[in-house]
Amino acid sequence: MSIEQTAFLKEDKPHYHEQVNKVFDPIFMQFDRLMQKYAVFNMFFIFLCAIEIILLLAFFTFFTQSLLLALMLATVFFTCFAYFTLRLYFQTKKPEQIKEIKERYVTACKGLINYEDTSPEHQIALASACCKLANRLHGREYSYYAPPFWLSVIAPTMEKFSCWLHWQDLHLMKELLLEACVNEHLNLIKCQPINLEAHAALANAYVMLSGLYIDPRKIGRYDDEHWIPAEKYDEVCEKKFRTIAECAIEEFKILNEYAPDDPWVHSQLAYSYHDLQMPLEEIKEYEMIYKLNPDDKDNLYKLGILYFQQGLNAKGLRVYEELKKAQYQKIDGLIKEYGKKQMQ
Repeated sequence: MSIEQTAFLKEDKPHYHEQVNKVFDPIFMQFDRLMQKYAVFNMFFIFLCAIEIILLLAFFTFFTQSLLLALMLATVFFTCFAYFTLRLYFQTKKPEQIKEIKERYVTACKGLINYEDTSPEHQIALASACCKLANRLHGREYSYYAPPFWLSVIAPTMEKFSCWLHWQDLHLMKELLLEACVNEHLNLIKCQPINLEAHAALANAYVMLSGLYIDPRKIGRYDDEHWIPAEKYDEVCEKKFRTIAECAIEEFKILNEYAPDDPWVHSQLAYSYHDLQMPLEEIKEYEMIYKLNPDDKDNLYKLGILYFQQGLNAKGLRVYEELKKAQYQKIDGLIKEYGKKQMQ
């Protein structure tokens, strides 16, 4: 059995999953309600300010002949001032509320499974619970301002607006949960330092956490339907990504020391090197996969793409020839990469 297959076997504890499910939905709903409260707050002031401005413009001629113009302008100014003041207060308060919800979830999970620091099963169950909630929150930042069906034409705009206002909140919650997941796997390794399954689970946890900080547009995983704020992936995120991805690589290297002939280990290293934009190291891993499993044409295709992208055209053509003999379906996509390195 490969490391990939055994990495999470110990998590498959129906009893623990049933216990955790009792608190999963209530905590998710608590977080959602918190975000919806802030959404209602934002929409209330936006509509109020819009109505005031519309009234001001509609009756502008009348207002110019009386003191009502000054009163109306003062009302608009006061509404905007009140909104930004309250929003600043809530933005300061919100991170603590999010941390409280995360702690409430972890504490509830620990209570339900009678958590013990020295129990590997409890550590894995808690890590799995944190990961599960983080996955449930994926893409949720786009959904808090969904318009009614008869206004579906503005749905894309409202998704962008929702993301712009709430991406930091969802990012923080997922970050806290995945960090808790990593910490549980670290505690597991401290109890079982030479357990390969534990190292594989920790490596996967690092990969999930690093995914929060990598811009999907850089690695070909971007969904064009979803808008991404320009400030979401700044230099701080880039630094965090590299640090965590390097931790994942170290775990995979440990696995490679103990299981050098497992293709899954080398494929995970290749993915990590790809995300870190280290193509030469990525090539070495795919070459090792080919050596271990020469019948895997999908990995050979990826190796050929990398050869052409790095200007190693002779090696790329040998891969092309082999895939052509095997009648590989994506062969045309491979040869299109030929010469691109020289044109840069």
